[in-house]
Amino acid sequence: MKRVKRPYMLNEERVSLWNAAIAVLLCLIIAVTLLNFRFVWDVYGVDVSGGSMEDTLKSGDFLYADASAVPERGDIVIIEVTKYRDRFYFSGDNIIKRLIGLEGDVIRITDGKVYRRLAGESEFVLLEEDYTKGETFAEADPFEVTVGEGEIFFLGDHRVNSTDSRAVGCLKYADIVGVVAPWSVEHKQATKWEAFLRWAKNLL
Repeated sequence: MKRVKRPYMLNEERVSLWNAAIAVLLCLIIAVTLLNFRFVWDVYGVDVSGGSMEDTLKSGDFLYADASAVPERGDIVIIEVTKYRDRFYFSGDNIIKRLIGLEGDVIRITDGKVYRRLAGESEFVLLEEDYTKGETFAEADPFEVTVGEGEIFFLGDHRVNSTDSRAVGCLKYADIVGVVAPWSVEHKQATKWEAFLRWAKNLL
């Protein structure tokens, strides 16, 4: 049987394949670059200071918050308090708390427990808060507040060591400047790559 020689690939075909490979590589580079830009600009590092969120978070923990995320009840959020210097007795610009109520919700605290009636509903529901430390008390018992238009009600997880809506009242929804990513709560420390991105952001 006569062996048929396999024809060599034409130069044009080689060039075409090479161009296709380059195009795919460039697309991957662009995609990764855009992802990193979003991370650098929308996601930022947070150093936890103080014990108001123990035992969920402790002083010295490092987290990431997403400035573009939509805050929901139960989220850990970063709240800017520069406009409320008369309500908070510390020099920082931001606080980290748990978002409990949104506009129209009614929050009731009694016997060390937190109940919430969602906007538009008629029944109070006891919050299952396995993340808290200590019972939740307020100056008045029962304590009850209706979250106003465009406002939020928030509490620290360490209920006996937190300055929150029980003392300072509701703040504005617009004061939320970031939502802490759940994976970050589990991680709590920066990897070398994350630390590099944080360093790079500070240069920009």
